[in-house]
Amino acid sequence: MGWYLCYVQEMEADWDANDLRGTYSLVNSQIQLTLDAAVASAIQGEPDDQELEGEFSSYWLPDKKVFLLSDVVEKVELQCMVAINGHSAGKSDASSGEEWIAYEKEDESEFKEWMKQRELTLRDDKSFLTSYFKIKPSRLAGVVWPPEDLRSVIQWLTEVDLSARGRILDHFVNNPVKRHVLLFDVHHQDLVGLYVELNIDATGLNTYPKKNNRKKRTGRVAKSGTLISCLSAKRSVIKFIRIGVTRADKKTILSRNRRRSAIGNLSTQRIALIGCGTIGGYLAGLLLRSGAGCGNARFDLYDHDSFGPQNFGRHTLSTANFGQNKAAAIAASLKSSTHLNCKVEGKSSRFSIDPELLKLYDIVIDATGRPPVAKRLAHVVRTMPSTKRPKLVHGFNDGNGRASKVLIDDGSCCFGCLLADPAFYKNGLDMRFSEIDSNEERFVSCGNTFTPYDAAVSVITASMMQEAVLSTLEPKLSWTYSEHMLDGNRSRQPRHLPRQTTCKICHDQH
Repeated sequence: MGWYLCYVQEMEADWDANDLRGTYSLVNSQIQLTLDAAVASAIQGEPDDQELEGEFSSYWLPDKKVFLLSDVVEKVELQCMVAINGHSAGKSDASSGEEWIAYEKEDESEFKEWMKQRELTLRDDKSFLTSYFKIKPSRLAGVVWPPEDLRSVIQWLTEVDLSARGRILDHFVNNPVKRHVLLFDVHHQDLVGLYVELNIDATGLNTYPKKNNRKKRTGRVAKSGTLISCLSAKRSVIKFIRIGVTRADKKTILSRNRRRSAIGNLSTQRIALIGCGTIGGYLAGLLLRSGAGCGNARFDLYDHDSFGPQNFGRHTLSTANFGQNKAAAIAASLKSSTHLNCKVEGKSSRFSIDPELLKLYDIVIDATGRPPVAKRLAHVVRTMPSTKRPKLVHGFNDGNGRASKVLIDDGSCCFGCLLADPAFYKNGLDMRFSEIDSNEERFVSCGNTFTPYDAAVSVITASMMQEAVLSTLEPKLSWTYSEHMLDGNRSRQPRHLPRQTTCKICHDQH
């Protein structure tokens, strides 16, 4: 049926690689169980064929692969282009470096960016008409698979989904062109595709009236039986190629790793990231991959500092970026990391903490690690009407790199409340780090302070901040404060930070 054993190919499966005899026996037993279940399903007339769910498309055995850059629906016309990898251009076997790309016309800019980033060139200027069809088969088991020609495909559709067969026949009549790419979205399976090159004269498709003239009852009438006979004839099909389909559209990419994709992603949120140092550098990429800047909403990065060799060990930027502004360099790096249209802008200036700028954003992220910035942000947003106030997310490394701490300020508490918590803080310092000699661990010079620790803590802080930003999309926050201790101390559980009566920010004592 296929060319690999899915029982041991599945990456999540656990089997003993040191006991091949036992593994073969286990696989044999599983195959028997699958066959028994499939036969029982066929006898009982159950349409879902649960034993084959997810397997059907695995045995499509494609000869080519197409990347689908658009989120498609039926009756929307796409086009497919064939590109060649720059390293394969001019070689005798250039087909080995071919890449097929399908997309809607409105996604032309993403197609061009895809070509640029993957160093592709068009093989020629010919495009294939590409159409998408939903298939809801009455059964999966008991059919010859994969189909070897167009006749087999039509026969399969006749057996399992007459409605889909009718739509595909109509497609050929309405589009009497030589080359077609057909995308089949089989219910509970992955997308599969076909490339069909027709002999138009042999099929007789050009003898049917155009769609606009059919109501006038002029010309030949399209009959299913005649169409099937014509399309099934050997001389009607010049080429038949099975295609594997890989979704690369925005919706698929941004929702792939979301536990609850229904709540959306960050593409609808106007976001400001203040600070593009160690934490901000890692966080920016995580936010982009969660949708920030990938829609109509802006994603702005603020940092007035430049990137230098001393920053290399704890940053995502490279040697090529030495001397460049951190915000601008990260923005350029983010844009060059994806073919999706990104509204990411690096601003080589400090973030002006005033209501006029703050109201332009839905989420403002403080990755500076500087308490004065956090306190000022918390104070100024409380002077704004609640309807125009952005949510604040603060993240910082504490204890000279011994802890990652993240706070969500949704108006119920603030950064000042954290420092005013008498259970853990005294004079604005975490009492768990009271024994640390900060002066001993820090290198201080005029205008510069450096604390040596590796990037692990910053990566953790950035990850926690990504979680915090994504949690603001939820109807209700499950926590407003979270921490992770790296020195062996016990981390406090994520919690809703209480508003402190002694917090000067929340009680407007400034």
